[in-house]
Amino acid sequence: MRLSALSAALILLGCATVLSTAQAANQTSSLQAGVDAIQSMGGCYVVDYSYAETESLKSGYTRDGRVYDVNADKTIKEWIYVDQISPTRLRVQHVMFGVDLAGNVMEGSQLKHTGEDWEFQAPFLYDFTQPNTWDVRQGTPAGTWTRRVTNLDDGPRYQCAAPWSTDKVNPEWSCSGYSPIPGRETRDMGRRDYDALDRMTRVISYGDSFIERQANTKVIHRGGVRENLAKEVGKNWYVRLPDSDCKPALDFIAPRRAFWDLVRETWDEVLTGDRAFIEKPAAPGRPSRYFLIQGVEEKAIRENLSDKAVRAGYKQQVLKLINDFRAN
Repeated sequence: MRLSALSAALILLGCATVLSTAQAANQTSSLQAGVDAIQSMGGCYVVDYSYAETESLKSGYTRDGRVYDVNADKTIKEWIYVDQISPTRLRVQHVMFGVDLAGNVMEGSQLKHTGEDWEFQAPFLYDFTQPNTWDVRQGTPAGTWTRRVTNLDDGPRYQCAAPWSTDKVNPEWSCSGYSPIPGRETRDMGRRDYDALDRMTRVISYGDSFIERQANTKVIHRGGVRENLAKEVGKNWYVRLPDSDCKPALDFIAPRRAFWDLVRETWDEVLTGDRAFIEKPAAPGRPSRYFLIQGVEEKAIRENLSDKAVRAGYKQQVLKLINDFRAN
């Protein structure tokens, strides 16, 4: 039996409606899966970071046999708080401190550690493409969450878009991307022989704990040329503790959180997706952007940042420092 043109059109319309409804349902499910998984990260944790090279990829390079083990002679703890910036965007802030083997808080170890800015179906992201350079990529695939990992001063480090799984008992987010050399390598391992990582990251939520697994390639990226140096594997494993175990971090946060919010808001006004972000490295002998913003923070924590005029003045100071270290 032949269908009339009208009947065929109605069938196609019905199929399109069913497909559209299914897509909307999938997107709603992906959104909620991400919100639930990200919000579950809030709380107090003992954190185990460990990384090791597994294979040399460059002729003449000998695999580094050292293992980066942050808890070899101490215990690292973190208080993680989650701010819901909008229905589709959450900010995860890690605040760390160290405890020695006798159980004493290590003097001066409290630190505003890494930040993670998560956004569902982000309109753009900043791709790290070479040292000191982040190019704008407009649009992200439907149903994906963009994870923007930030520097200690909330500047860009690396970003990647992927969905949170909706078909596993433990929600998982997996993504591959390019990033600068990690601070753990330059600061703790004394590495200056490579410049970037090709990262493969898996974040898995277990409710009361979560883990970030990584399988990375260390890359020499100089003069516009990339050369693989070595492979590494590692993990950041977060095991929940009673909130009271993170009192040193909570005491550290209390006078500073208003300023940290101000810094994030300032970066939001800079990284709008209108152009690439290119950093100028600190000149020899000049303090880093992070150090200079820390100096502003030490003054700001003694001020009333709820006063609009005071707040605006400090935002201008932070913005000036960002622009001072920007090359474009």
